[in-house]
Amino acid sequence: MKGSLLKRNKYWYIIVETKDESGKRKQKWINTKCEKKSDAEKFLRETLTKLDNNSFVLPQRKLKFTDFMLDWLHNVIKNKVEETTWEGYEMVVMKHIIPYFKSKNDLLLQELQPIHLQKYYETKHQDDQTTDKKGLSAKTLRRHHANIKCALDFAARMNLIPFNPADRILLPKEEKFNASYYTVEQLEKLFEVCLGTPIESAVYIAAHYGLRRSEVLGLKWDCIDFEEKTISIKEVRVKFGKKVVVKKPKSESSQRILPLMEKIEDYLKILKRQRKKDKLRFGGDYVDSGLVCCWPDGRPMNTEYLNHKFKEILAKNGLPHIRFHDLRHSTASYLIKHGVSLKEIQVWLGHSTLNITANTYTHIDMETKKDTAQRINDLFSK
Repeated sequence: MKGSLLKRNKYWYIIVETKDESGKRKQKWINTKCEKKSDAEKFLRETLTKLDNNSFVLPQRKLKFTDFMLDWLHNVIKNKVEETTWEGYEMVVMKHIIPYFKSKNDLLLQELQPIHLQKYYETKHQDDQTTDKKGLSAKTLRRHHANIKCALDFAARMNLIPFNPADRILLPKEEKFNASYYTVEQLEKLFEVCLGTPIESAVYIAAHYGLRRSEVLGLKWDCIDFEEKTISIKEVRVKFGKKVVVKKPKSESSQRILPLMEKIEDYLKILKRQRKKDKLRFGGDYVDSGLVCCWPDGRPMNTEYLNHKFKEILAKNGLPHIRFHDLRHSTASYLIKHGVSLKEIQVWLGHSTLNITANTYTHIDMETKKDTAQRINDLFSK
């Protein structure tokens, strides 16, 4: 690339030809802020080298980092992700990133350095001694980092910044997650105490198949094939703000077809007959949602009620506190203890990668290994 120098008043300017988004050539004037021609010539050589390497950032208007994040959130990423995913981005940007950096002199985008981001993560990770508020977990901060990195990657591609400062920071070490789960005996007691309650079907099906809450609440009768004896996971019901969204599972691996167990088949046939009776009983007031797990009048069951009722049933019957999602962990732990491989469990649960399965259930897998170690020990003891 070629360029020339021209002096205006006291400063020398570089004149280079650039291309806009349509490929049309145009002249760009860059103030070297050099009064001596020798200094300006050196600046010209350095600038041309950077332009050839595509590493030169043309001087921009003063753009605050917080304003850039807002623009990226609403005009760049919003149309590229699902509504429910964008809601998570919005919460992180609006509740955490923007308030923090506004309180820190509202840095310009071009002034943002790795140390500023490093301080952000460290501050958010620490407990607030004045309010006794716990800091954010390392796992949560990794989601913050993913959002910031994605935004700054875009800024670098647009030549707004020379490099992405998010590539140069150290994130807090992620705490190891130990999933809670029930034994078979505890699950059997849970099934017993849930009988006759509105959440009976959701608990029974979720525990047998290790389904996510959104999957069991989105399960419809047309996903149950009694002839082929399969159950298909192809829709989920998730909360988006104040409304509920029905959509496909987030990943392809979550869309799966599982064999219909005999006991579940028998249970579903009885439940389907009951739903037909309910439809006749409610008449015109019946809501034909097609959902397996719903209210007697066919209305969908919301997640808040499922969580609240589940917690209430556990407390009332002296069962250890777990989350509804921990029924999924209970299924996985049972499979591991009975020799099912992590790869098979990954496919069954619909995890996108084997790493997710392995990292979540390492502590359970270790129990199985201890049993193996004991058997070897007993073998050689003889």
